[in-house]
Amino acid sequence: MVRIVDFMCMKLKLLFSAASIILFCNCASTPSLTVLCEKDRKGNYVLKWEIYPDMDNVPVEIFVSDNDSVFPSVPEFVANSNDYIAVVKNDSGDVEKRKFFQIKLAGTTSGTITNRFFELDSIQNFRDIGGYLTSENHRIRWGKIFRSGSFYKMTSRDSLELDNLGIKTSIDLKSADATRRVVEKYTKVNNIRIPIVYNGYSAISQKIMAGQFLRGDAIVYTQDTYRDMVNNFAKEYATFFDYLCDENNYPLVYHCYLGKDQSGLATYFLFKALDVPMDEIEDDYMASDIGIDRTKLVKGADSLSESRQETFTMLTKTDLAYLRYGISCIREKSGSVEDYMLKELNLTPEKRKKLKSILLYK
Repeated sequence: MVRIVDFMCMKLKLLFSAASIILFCNCASTPSLTVLCEKDRKGNYVLKWEIYPDMDNVPVEIFVSDNDSVFPSVPEFVANSNDYIAVVKNDSGDVEKRKFFQIKLAGTTSGTITNRFFELDSIQNFRDIGGYLTSENHRIRWGKIFRSGSFYKMTSRDSLELDNLGIKTSIDLKSADATRRVVEKYTKVNNIRIPIVYNGYSAISQKIMAGQFLRGDAIVYTQDTYRDMVNNFAKEYATFFDYLCDENNYPLVYHCYLGKDQSGLATYFLFKALDVPMDEIEDDYMASDIGIDRTKLVKGADSLSESRQETFTMLTKTDLAYLRYGISCIREKSGSVEDYMLKELNLTPEKRKKLKSILLYK
């Protein structure tokens, strides 16, 4: 059972993460409503909202459901618009059935809201890519498809969290050299391996520690990785989409070492196939900077030399310049992104329609 445990009765200047913003606007009337849902370290849901124009002391109705598509007709809680935040407590232990929310204020009702990021023990950058709005005004379903970093150090608690999400299929996009060494730890699902690029981070990290790989090398390496993915791994990405076009594979997670490069390009292609606008695509791409905790990547990172720390930072950071470089490689190869997706990835109109039928709210 969930219950409100705190309303902060002061106006907060909310710093909404671009990766988590969900904007809802009733164009026939005011207000517009921007809503963010996060989970804190105790598993409580933290709902934050901004209203434009500001409205004082207006009831904010909060509807709660275990189902992203079915909500009760009566709100479970009523807050005040001036609170700007509500905390919904997790009373059911460490891992609970996921909650979904809708907020209604002055005739404006949000779409479905839930947390995007998950705080896991040893899995970096695990997040739901639902909630984004397409150019046709449809939203991607929550709880259907997730992107992530490596599962290599997965703990039993991490496994329980993924079980709770109902994951059926795990697609490993890590590089070929990593795939040979990694023993799959999440055996409860259908594990698919589609190695993309050959030399991954594991070999590079050894060179960094030896002082043989510097900041400039990291930039060139990442650019080369994107060119390699575009020019030499189109067949692998096409196979990836074959799995995504099978509704029986969902809920599904795809992952690479940090969940930002192979997975980042996969997400770019997926969002383009779903007609997600470029600003939303870039928001999600940059969200990896939120999801990656660099302090967990290298033991004793603080004791490394300044040059080694800087190199690791450059290798693991998310920069739109890399995505844009990859897009330029796509255009160089095929003339346009659309032609590349059709001819190289075999994303036909029929496949794109199938993806939309699986992944978008009607």
